Amino acid sequence: MIKKCSDCNEDKDVRLDYYMCSGKYRSECKACTIKRNVKYQRETGAWKYRFADDEARKLSMRVYYAKNKEQFAKYRAEFKDRHPDYYRKYSKSKKAAK
Repeated sequence: MIKKCSDCNEDKDVRLDYYMCSGKYRSECKACTIKRNVKYQRETGAWKYRFADDEARKLSMRVYYAKNKEQFAKYRAEFKDRHPDYYRKYSKSKKAAK
């Protein structure tokens, strides 16, 4: 099966040249996805935090949380609305596993 990449506009084999995400093939090929990820990681400096020691990582996580407190509160509220029985089901599944 052949598919055209949305980024480089080349026809490529779906099974070999595309990543599958959530049961669907992505719109861009593997090569374009990797290029985009590398560009993003260079812009954000992702390597600075990937292998950081635990204390430095904990500190950066605290700083990030402090900067985005409203966002986390909003996310928790939306999660609770979307999944009202999540914690009840989770605790029951943990008890059943014991």
